[in-house]
Amino acid sequence: MSLTNRQKTLLWLLSVLYVMAAFITIEFVTQTYAERQIAAEKSTVYDRLSLVRSRLESAIFMDTYLADSLATVVTIDPNFAMNNWEAIGSKLLNKAMFVRNVGIAPNNVISHTYPLKGNEKAIGFDFRTNPDQFRTVELARKLQTVYIAGPLELVQGGQAIIARYPIFADYPLNKQYWGCVSVVMDFPKLLKATGVLDIDGARIAIIKHDAANPTGDIIYGDEATHQNANVSMTVKLPNGEWLINAIYEIDKAEHVLMTHATIRIMGGVAAVLTYIVLMLLYRHYRYVHTASMQDELTQLPNRRMVMQLLERLVHDVTINKRTFAILNIDLNGFKKVNDELGHHVGDELLKHIAQQLRLQVRADDTVARMGGDEFIVVLHNVRPTTDIAALVDKLKRKVEEQPLHWNGHRIEPSLSIGFALYHDADVSIKDLLKHADTDMYSAKKRHKAAQTTNSSNASLL
Repeated sequence: MSLTNRQKTLLWLLSVLYVMAAFITIEFVTQTYAERQIAAEKSTVYDRLSLVRSRLESAIFMDTYLADSLATVVTIDPNFAMNNWEAIGSKLLNKAMFVRNVGIAPNNVISHTYPLKGNEKAIGFDFRTNPDQFRTVELARKLQTVYIAGPLELVQGGQAIIARYPIFADYPLNKQYWGCVSVVMDFPKLLKATGVLDIDGARIAIIKHDAANPTGDIIYGDEATHQNANVSMTVKLPNGEWLINAIYEIDKAEHVLMTHATIRIMGGVAAVLTYIVLMLLYRHYRYVHTASMQDELTQLPNRRMVMQLLERLVHDVTINKRTFAILNIDLNGFKKVNDELGHHVGDELLKHIAQQLRLQVRADDTVARMGGDEFIVVLHNVRPTTDIAALVDKLKRKVEEQPLHWNGHRIEPSLSIGFALYHDADVSIKDLLKHADTDMYSAKKRHKAAQTTNSSNASLL
């Protein structure tokens, strides 16, 4: 039976509508998919930037604090340091990553440098003859602690950042200035090794903020990147910080064309829709899975992820005879902060503690939030001879030395830390956590007892 003209017309209209709907659907799905791909690439670039930030911070802190021992030796006995300069300088450079040379400058005139080869021009250099360098030496003297200067052009050639250590003859009064120790770190080498020069998908600028540069100076990149940045990250340094500003450079048109080609190859609306649905389901699964392993407030691993990690570590101990330790950390007086300043300030304190803990442990250690004001640190590959108590004391001191400043309030954190060392395959994770928990509560009792004693002494006075 042949179709009537009216039916043919209706069928033709429906066919046209179907083609239009299919075309619109394809374009909509294509654009949606392309935008998701761009967002995913931005996320990947952001992760790369985060890694670069972490590497920069870690590298500078490591070389700076390695050199701190040199400044200590010079402070205690300058003559001994200069008489044994070759041995001291050699040992420091062997351990450092980016230090190219170190020098001593009594009365701000360089008398010793190591290695001497290639740095001969530095001998006899008077910082007072170079306003840029003398300004950084003077700033270190006024701060009475290390100051990260630069990047500066060196008299012996090259560009470097310099850790200036002021030396005083009457330490700790610090009234009689003796001179300074300079630890020179190769700036181009630092940028290359930490990945600054190799970031794909972004153009970056690094801005230095410190006592000498309160408004910020661009030390890498250009002004346009600084002013139009899509993302910013802070690199914390001794007595200052660097700001990494970045602009994404991702070609949207290229992704759209690739998506169109993929859809056409798949051969139709149904295949495209199926593919997109599967991709969305997969992305949703990954997102939910990641969220279930991460603390929403601090972005640290949560209890579930820590328990899985401990199970893997126990397995490694059994097979590879590796030892690990767990630190159970609780905030003292956290309820008082919530009650007096509000829960939003309590949340900021938790994020502050999380950041400080991450800064103070090794890159391969794990910091997690177990819930409330309780954190846990897993120290991987701990030697049986390691003094865990000393590490705990150092971690506690370092974190407590960093107060949280919030709307005029200075909140000084206080931690109670208990620990347990795992080296016996017969001990369960539950028993290990219980031991660390018991040790932590003992530390908390000692803290409360100390507070009570201090309060009683104050009342007697």
